Amino acid sequence: MTIFHSQRGSMLLECLIGISIFSFGILAISALQANAMRHSVSSSSRTTATQLIQRIEGEMRSNASNLDSFAMARTECRSAAPSSADARRWAAAVNTNLNNAICTVAVQRNTPATSTPCSSQVTISISWPTQRGAQTGAVAGNNQGMNEATTVMHIPTILETNDPLETRHVRCGL
Repeated sequence: MTIFHSQRGSMLLECLIGISIFSFGILAISALQANAMRHSVSSSSRTTATQLIQRIEGEMRSNASNLDSFAMARTECRSAAPSSADARRWAAAVNTNLNNAICTVAVQRNTPATSTPCSSQVTISISWPTQRGAQTGAVAGNNQGMNEATTVMHIPTILETNDPLETRHVRCGL
């Protein structure tokens, strides 16, 4: 009889320990899920920013003679006022998809040290605030606490003759 009395309540204690271990496991899994969701939102925003940059890049390449009309100083996309209608539509699309985003489009024409000859170097940048406490943004500088997507491209600025059989270049730079 003394054996049963000395182990009285041990099964209850084992159950409590098991439930607490199980509870900590569930808490850890839910924290992992929340973290995964936060990074999923951040990844989705980065994908959207990349697609928007590719959109204006294509518009600039198809309208290489008017690159300066796409230029935008660092400003909020909702108040950006570039002279190109395509660039205004792009800034509106950025503002719609990435709230409170900051747009920059810088055009440097025929800069030999930074671009290939007969081309313009274009730097496109979108910065947007991090959402729901995501710690994926810049640590310091103008974009502290913000996500940023930037691309630098070279757009050829060579005029060719109207004759499709002749590929002689007329002049360098538009």
